[in-house]
Amino acid sequence: MTEEKDKALCEKYPKIFRDRNRGMQETCMCWGFECGDGWYDIIDSLCGTIQHHLNWKRGSDKHRGMTDEEWDESHQVVAAQVKEKFGGLRFYINGGDDFVEGAIALAESLSFRTCEECGAPGSRRGGGWIRTLCDSCSSKP
Repeated sequence: MTEEKDKALCEKYPKIFRDRNRGMQETCMCWGFECGDGWYDIIDSLCGTIQHHLNWKRGSDKHRGMTDEEWDESHQVVAAQVKEKFGGLRFYINGGDDFVEGAIALAESLSFRTCEECGAPGSRRGGGWIRTLCDSCSSKP
């Protein structure tokens, strides 16, 4: 992913990507987003869904005894690694619940139909390194 899109995601979702610039002994996010720009919208939508869900949970009555900082420390989802593997998006996290896991599963399945390079409809291609690409991006050298 380009530096510009990497920065945009980290600025838009600072809680999810709080480990983005930590060392390799602490997180795999030190290598950034290991996928093409075509999946930016999928990752953006996923993170928006996750953060909205967490903000809603934090505001519910059952969490009233905690400060926002205390709640975030124990419940905030943090990305551990975002990459391409076998032609699909992999979004690994620390934390989360069944809702978050379902949102990730949906995003990962959408990536198998979306060109990793440009975001157009795509399909899995390749014999050695498998990637999801559209016809146009697949024919580029």
